[in-house]
Amino acid sequence: MNPRLTAAAALFLVIPFLDGFTPAARADQAGQCMASLSLDGKLHSGADAAQVASACLGAANGGSVQAYYLAGLVLEQGIGTAKDPGKAESWYRKAAGKGQPQAQSLAQFAIGRIAEAQGKHDIALSWYSRAALKGHARAAEALLRLRIEDPAAVFAAAEYTIIIDPSLGSDDDFSKFGSGIVIGNGVVLTNEHVVAGCSQMAVAPGLPAQIVATDPASDLAVIKTRIPLGDPAAIAPDDTLSAEMDLYTGGYPGVGTAEPTFVMTTGRRSERKVTGDDMDLYWLLTNQIDPGNSGGPLIDASGRVVGVVAAELPVTGIVKKSAPVGLKEGMAVRAGVVRAFLDRHGIAYRTVAQGSVPKTAADMKRHAAAVSVLVECFAK
Repeated sequence: MNPRLTAAAALFLVIPFLDGFTPAARADQAGQCMASLSLDGKLHSGADAAQVASACLGAANGGSVQAYYLAGLVLEQGIGTAKDPGKAESWYRKAAGKGQPQAQSLAQFAIGRIAEAQGKHDIALSWYSRAALKGHARAAEALLRLRIEDPAAVFAAAEYTIIIDPSLGSDDDFSKFGSGIVIGNGVVLTNEHVVAGCSQMAVAPGLPAQIVATDPASDLAVIKTRIPLGDPAAIAPDDTLSAEMDLYTGGYPGVGTAEPTFVMTTGRRSERKVTGDDMDLYWLLTNQIDPGNSGGPLIDASGRVVGVVAAELPVTGIVKKSAPVGLKEGMAVRAGVVRAFLDRHGIAYRTVAQGSVPKTAADMKRHAAAVSVLVECFAK
């Protein structure tokens, strides 16, 4: 017999019995850990923190899947031992990959929590979205809050989400992106050309969505995800829009090779003319519009949605004269057309005669970010 194999076999027999890590001892440690520490990090009555830490870490090191999450909690919160966010995240990642769905969602939320504390908002958003999809309510709340607080991190989060969860598709499957408007509980209004040809839709970062309704003639579509996206935007109940009124857009344009990021633009209704039936469908805008803005909201000074951004100009056959040199003006589907589309398909929406006027430009930008989402298209 090969002496090296004999020695290896002997070592294999000895190792499990070192330091008390027999299978029975590991089971005892796991049992003590779970009996002494709640899932929110609270020690049960009479439990000794140091002993609990030793039991949880010992069980996790011994391969107890049930202890992975609690070992992370011990190290993140410093329960009976020194805090170590790096090692905590390692245990959380193991728990996120194995074990029961509840432990997975708790671990995913915890990874997001650590990433947010470190200022890594894209990573935090990605893990919050994974936990939210498993039913973690606090993760869904954190996802909504951080998406509004730092919308510029959403596209990077969408890219990272594909890495940690390729179920939507790979980078090669990613086809195009656009913007959308939150009009209901997980319900998003966007352009038909944003969803056309997509085998799988998602609201970033990586929330699977289904197409509910489309209308190529008005270039409108509605998609829905099961994760709440915040308070719905209010749609204007009429098509009155003066040329003097300030107008705002929210969306995720990507210019040239630059990655998409949240942008709010300011402009007004353009005085240029449209031809034929298009004058009943579209507003022309002086706002700068770029690829990726499609499907985003056109917002009036009181915060109401008065249109859905559809394209940058000039657009052949619509505008009688080209846009001024160096500018990228735009067009938006009118609110009346939007309401008719939603009514036709029985999709509920909210209207107000007068919105709650944002106090400052920062308030308007936050409002625009709250009602705007990044829409992803995958073509497998």
